[in-house]
Amino acid sequence: METAIWQNFGQNEISFVGISNTNNQNIINNFVEENSLSFPILFDPGSSGGVQGGDTYDMYYMPNDGSPYPRDFIIDQEGIIAYANNEIDTAWMISVIYDLTMTNNGILGDINQDGIINVLDVVTLINFILSTDIPTEDESWASDLNQDSIINVLDVVLIINIILNN
Repeated sequence: METAIWQNFGQNEISFVGISNTNNQNIINNFVEENSLSFPILFDPGSSGGVQGGDTYDMYYMPNDGSPYPRDFIIDQEGIIAYANNEIDTAWMISVIYDLTMTNNGILGDINQDGIINVLDVVTLINFILSTDIPTEDESWASDLNQDSIINVLDVVLIINIILNN
């Protein structure tokens, strides 16, 4: 989420926060450091600091069905849930964000624009890197997963991480 979403969108386009149920700053700092996070982590007001959530958790509660993953939500401009999931699905999240910000140029990583990020996109990306093929403007945008204006092996690593996390 750090590289695929937080670092790919301007802070003027979206607000992105982690919400913790603990107000123990040492625990939060350790989590941030261990995961190399740069987005803000906020305390959920109303939380007892234990395993129960607080006001935000209660407002957007979603049964976990035994999933070990935290909840991922995208809340639209009206405060309505536009995305909720127990599993990490960055491609879907990016698509929802583009729809909400009306900047839908496709999905980062979906280079062939077939709606699926898979090995075909990896092969296409590698062909661009090796100069076997020349990308169109849309293909170039979808290939530059870290949005550093360079299509290279770092983008290959990111697209493979997206595929493995789906």
